[in-house]
Amino acid sequence: MAESLFINTLAFEFPKEPKNFYFSKEDKEGVSLTRLSHQLFPCNIKEIFPDISNADTIYTSFEWELEGFQPLAIDFSLNENFYLIKRFYNKVLYNDLVRCNLIVEPNRITKDNQIWIPNNSDNKRKDCKGFDRFTLKLDFDQYNNRPQLVLSYDRRGLILKTSVKDFLKVETDDPFSESENQSPSLSLINKVLFVTKVEKEDGTSYNKYRIDKHAFLEEKHTDYNTENAYPIINRDLATFLGFDDEEEDETENQDKYRRIQNRYTKYHDKINNFYKRYLNNAAFRAKIPISKGGFTDVNPLQMGHTHSKSKELVFGFVYKNNRKIEYNPQKGVNSGPYEAAKHSNIQLMFIFPKEDVLPARKLLQFLVKDYKDFFMGLKKYTGRDIISAPAKYHIQLENPKNPIPEIEKILDEERVEGVTYLAVYLTPISKHSSDREARKIYYKIKEKLLAHHIPSQCIETNKMLKALEDDEGVDRNGNPKKNFAYTLQNIAIAINAKLGGTPWRLNVPEHKELIVGVGAFKNLENNTQYIGSAFSFDNTGAFNSFEYFQKDQLKELAGSIENAIKNFSKINSKPERLIIHYYKEMSLVNEFPYIENALNNLGLDEIPVYIVTINKTESEDFVLFDGKNNDLLPYSGRYINLGNKTYLLCNNTRYENAEFNRLDGFPFPVKIKIECPTNNLQPIDTQIISDLIDQVYQFSRIYWKSVKQQNLPVTIKYPEMIAQILPYFTNTDPDNIDTKHLWFL
Repeated sequence: MAESLFINTLAFEFPKEPKNFYFSKEDKEGVSLTRLSHQLFPCNIKEIFPDISNADTIYTSFEWELEGFQPLAIDFSLNENFYLIKRFYNKVLYNDLVRCNLIVEPNRITKDNQIWIPNNSDNKRKDCKGFDRFTLKLDFDQYNNRPQLVLSYDRRGLILKTSVKDFLKVETDDPFSESENQSPSLSLINKVLFVTKVEKEDGTSYNKYRIDKHAFLEEKHTDYNTENAYPIINRDLATFLGFDDEEEDETENQDKYRRIQNRYTKYHDKINNFYKRYLNNAAFRAKIPISKGGFTDVNPLQMGHTHSKSKELVFGFVYKNNRKIEYNPQKGVNSGPYEAAKHSNIQLMFIFPKEDVLPARKLLQFLVKDYKDFFMGLKKYTGRDIISAPAKYHIQLENPKNPIPEIEKILDEERVEGVTYLAVYLTPISKHSSDREARKIYYKIKEKLLAHHIPSQCIETNKMLKALEDDEGVDRNGNPKKNFAYTLQNIAIAINAKLGGTPWRLNVPEHKELIVGVGAFKNLENNTQYIGSAFSFDNTGAFNSFEYFQKDQLKELAGSIENAIKNFSKINSKPERLIIHYYKEMSLVNEFPYIENALNNLGLDEIPVYIVTINKTESEDFVLFDGKNNDLLPYSGRYINLGNKTYLLCNNTRYENAEFNRLDGFPFPVKIKIECPTNNLQPIDTQIISDLIDQVYQFSRIYWKSVKQQNLPVTIKYPEMIAQILPYFTNTDPDNIDTKHLWFL
């Protein structure tokens, strides 16, 4: 493959000789000092403070010599000094960027600098100012053993033009009125941009900017004035102001394809312009001597690639009992499912507002018959005849805002024995709606149906009608438009999976290993973190079961993994190894011992356990580019070793010797880390690491909610989906939640 890989880092070298920093045990009024706790003490601190303890705090001016401060030679090359050195460089960067009159927000914990640069080019909100946000931070390249600056683009930010003071003004003359208009609340405001005018001795002035939490500034700073503070848009404030903050999944909605932008070229253009404007000059290199070559070329020795067969999927029979092998699910599903739905007598019951009878009638026809001779009904994708239920089981809602009583009335009636029902719910309300109470209706209906063992498929009526309208006429080549057929394909494979079928599986030989995925989701309405856990699979991608519990229930996490092993062993005998895909870095001190005890209880203390940390979002701090490709998108399956057991995996649809379809999107790489806590004194075998990276890659290919390629594995996506839904359920007792089927797709 012709490649020219580079990454968004800027390499440099630490000073060869130690440099003097200056320290004191006392703070100094009127001087900008850095406060250090024991984690940031230089490793030789006892040379100047022999009696210092971990409970002490010290202060440093770094290179600035101050009266009463003691000098200490700091060796930048020592690992023990890295976090002190990082704090030093962050201070250097902050001062340099502020001198450029930029708005700089240091991270409250790491002190990494985020820079806000005004840019209203793509800002549709006239009541807000738009900004490009960048982070510039010190990092250490563990693979190449050298320091580096990481320059990342953090997407846009919006700041309200109205000050905090004006925003909080009561809109009505009568605050006790029963007006339906919601009054602004201070709870909507988190961070603000605080602007202070500074007068210089020569009579000129300049603006000083600070981004911080409103509550902190109000409590700690006497000069804080809400007339000069401007709210930064967050989710709650956006909802209050009526922002359309719905996040579309570009891989699931065929109608969005034409609007997909190349994120790689946009990201690269942003950081490259920042580099040229603020970093690529002699003055900056005098402080931090970054390479004149710009962004770092990847060392060929740190490159790897998944196996060529890792993208292959197995579908239904095609000829003489031969299975169809295909790497594109959109093509493969036309050969039928790998395994048909579990039930043979399946009927569709429709739920919809009474005024939407015509869209419901159309959709029923599409599902059981065909759509434009392209989507040939559910049977092709489920392997089963699926028909409409009798008229009395279809629910035409008189009151869509309170549908539960009408649904209960039908569900409480006796149903035909031996029939498996699947509900199709046409809703006028998006599950992403800014109206939270309206949004809950979606979840209430799903829970009510689930309690009666009826899986459901939800379709937003307005989106469907818009898609059908867009499909009218012909395309640029004169062929009938049929994009909605892809949406119907997505619906069909999800229905098959909800009914216990297998749309496709991985083309790998079966091994006796168990893969468990643990994911997390923070519910913003009650600020509680939930975890959907123990989603267990075998190595072919066959789903076993899942369990659910809250964040602090580590014993339950271990217990669910123990149950997954038991269920796996009943059918396959005991696993030869356990692989855990975890949504964050697992604490080997506080978390893994619970899992270790569970294995001991089962007499499996000898099997190897591999913890694969998978960031639950795409990597945006480290991004890999291919300079030989005009789109800058690297080949799918390419990964690089970042050092410290961490890897960056490119997971997209740009394959060698195949035409890339831009409509498939431009997902960023996935960052993963691999550890073996059962044998952490020895390096993990190279072949095992390759296999585990391959497996992450493969498990992104068995997402049965869409025929489009995903970049995150289902071991992380499925737990998050469950954790997003269950906080809305009124009864999450395990006895009331079906854990054997993928009803949440």
